[in-house]
Amino acid sequence: MNLTAAWVRLCQAAKIDKDDYFADLIEAYTRNSLAYHNLAHIEDCLLKYQKFSHLAHDPLAVEFAIWFHDTVYDPKARDNEEQSAVVAKEFLRGHALADSVAELILATRHQESLGGLDAQLICDFDLSILGSDSPTYHIYAEAIREEYAWVAPDDYKIGRAKVLEDFLSRPRIYQHAEFRKKYERQARLNLEEELNSLSPA
Repeated sequence: MNLTAAWVRLCQAAKIDKDDYFADLIEAYTRNSLAYHNLAHIEDCLLKYQKFSHLAHDPLAVEFAIWFHDTVYDPKARDNEEQSAVVAKEFLRGHALADSVAELILATRHQESLGGLDAQLICDFDLSILGSDSPTYHIYAEAIREEYAWVAPDDYKIGRAKVLEDFLSRPRIYQHAEFRKKYERQARLNLEEELNSLSPA
């Protein structure tokens, strides 16, 4: 996927003359050399967006939210989504999309019940990796562990297990029926396998 061309097309569609901002996005996603929350993750979400964009109520808002949702990501912080939303609102200052994009980014905290269709979609794009094939999921899990390398092994197992258990306890991991059909079963298998690997033998 040509990310530069995708960004230019999006800006043109939204009538925003900030094509050169792409360099700032590249810097945002590479400055910390993160193993997972990087441009590859954004590209993966955009590829999923290409397949499911017809489901969105406001496709431009969803696409901008994908681009910006992890522009601020510090594994040690608890307000990454809030800070990423601030970056997006600053970029879109004065544009009709500013507030809606910020709200979509906040939805990727994956904490509250999601009422809006586009909020459901952005969350499903973000979590689609959970429903990938087993080898791809293992690479993802290892990348997350790498991002939290500063956490002691036993503490990481406890914290990661809580995250996995939280997702598994939900009636559904994916909000939209199309995503549930495609990813739900495999996501639960992947999460359960990782959770079992964290338990003592």
